[in-house]
Amino acid sequence: MLEESISSLITNQNGIYVDGTFGRGGHSRKILERISLKGSLFSYDLDPEAKLEAANINHSNFHFIHDNYRNIHLNFSDNSIDGVLLDCGVSSPQLDNPARGFSFKDNGPLDMRFNPKVGVSCAEIVNTFDEKDISKILWDYGEEKESRRIAKAIVDRRTVKGFTDTKDLSELICSVKKRKTKKHPATKSFQALRIAVNDEIESLQDCLVNLKTKLKKGGRIVIISFHSLEDRIAKISFKEEVSFIEKKIPLIDDEPMKEFKVSKIIYPDEQELSNNIRSRSAKMRVIEKL
Repeated sequence: MLEESISSLITNQNGIYVDGTFGRGGHSRKILERISLKGSLFSYDLDPEAKLEAANINHSNFHFIHDNYRNIHLNFSDNSIDGVLLDCGVSSPQLDNPARGFSFKDNGPLDMRFNPKVGVSCAEIVNTFDEKDISKILWDYGEEKESRRIAKAIVDRRTVKGFTDTKDLSELICSVKKRKTKKHPATKSFQALRIAVNDEIESLQDCLVNLKTKLKKGGRIVIISFHSLEDRIAKISFKEEVSFIEKKIPLIDDEPMKEFKVSKIIYPDEQELSNNIRSRSAKMRVIEKL
């Protein structure tokens, strides 16, 4: 949804823009094409490989910040940002590199950290967390209906041998799953563990809350999400009197806050779906400060 997201984002060619997930720079490069020499782009990413890729962009208006987008508020004054693009989740290069440990299709170390140098890895979670906590992660972040069965199997197996690679964990999940679906049996569990490893839900919540004061009137936040939990947060973060209960975010149908307008979901068109199979689960919302 490259064209749709950038067209929705940019309202002032001379403005200040933020790309919350630089990835390999596709969105950032397109933004730089659309803003003037008076405009600026600040791109965030935790991934060291993204930092290396960003070094290849030689543009006076471009600034890369090696940090989590939840800390956007630390670098901007109130009412200063014209637009923010948040492309949630994992990037294709991360998924395609087995060494990063995100994929259940190719064997690799059980890591899943956006920044492999900091934080708790997936291996630490499945090898040390108690059964109840693992089950909660699988249910809250993956909506995995067999979360308890999978968590029990993980804890039982690790007493004999710990988990070190993605193939081992994936095969264990496949062996205990009873429900048959079109998706790979480990899809929801791997998604949930990745979200937990990188604290993705809390990061998105913090970012959106912090952006309310940093965005200019008329400024926009464009959010591309890939599962229902992210989209719920995008919608309800701009409701009146929202409270986040534990980590399971309820979908509230109240009116948006008076100073913000939240669009309906925008889906990829048929051409994009045919060109990029991974876009099938993408949903985009545009939030405008009135």
